[in-house]
Amino acid sequence: MLNVYCIPGMGVNERLFRNLNLNNCNIHHIKWETPFKNELLSEYAMRLTKQIDSSKPFVLVGVSFGGMCCVEIAKQLEPLKTFIVSSNKFHDELPLKLTFWRVIPIYRLFRDGFYKNAVMFTKKQFGIVTEEQKINFKKMLDEAPENYFNGAVNCIVKWRNKIRPANLIHIHGNADRVLPHRKLKECDYTIKGGTHFMIVNRGEEISEIINNELKHIIY
Repeated sequence: MLNVYCIPGMGVNERLFRNLNLNNCNIHHIKWETPFKNELLSEYAMRLTKQIDSSKPFVLVGVSFGGMCCVEIAKQLEPLKTFIVSSNKFHDELPLKLTFWRVIPIYRLFRDGFYKNAVMFTKKQFGIVTEEQKINFKKMLDEAPENYFNGAVNCIVKWRNKIRPANLIHIHGNADRVLPHRKLKECDYTIKGGTHFMIVNRGEEISEIINNELKHIIY
């Protein structure tokens, strides 16, 4: 069976992938670690590869910040395929507010509690609409490593990538309000009405796309 390593969105965990069903795959979930002070995204992503057995053929699946980590990992380890969902391939696909933070880094003043509260306050922008989704999302945020969020945001703000790794597949929703579809230079699969949280509420469609792509892999 093919090893698939899944990296979730910022501060959340493997429960994000609960509706992802992949055929004939061993799914492994990457655990977040607290970023070091001023650590670059490329450096942080490679630290996460301690959880990947690159001696065997493997595939990456990443959501949002996890997708950006997958991009950096794919540039170094050459997985058979890399799927990024509700994410960005290049730094200039990021929203303008992050460009502002590069100039005036006010995010450095914030701590974990601020980020968790901000996300929950803007939960509808993420596509979180039901009470169950809200409860599960908050639980995942509360389980993030201590002092994680500030370092993760710093990684994104300072990210500079212009390289699209080989065999990368980008899946994005055209209703994503966190990382807007209109900012993308290119997208392989667009999910109509898909939000930033679509890995959960559109998991069946995303699973079908990935399973169809994996049919063509020879390893």
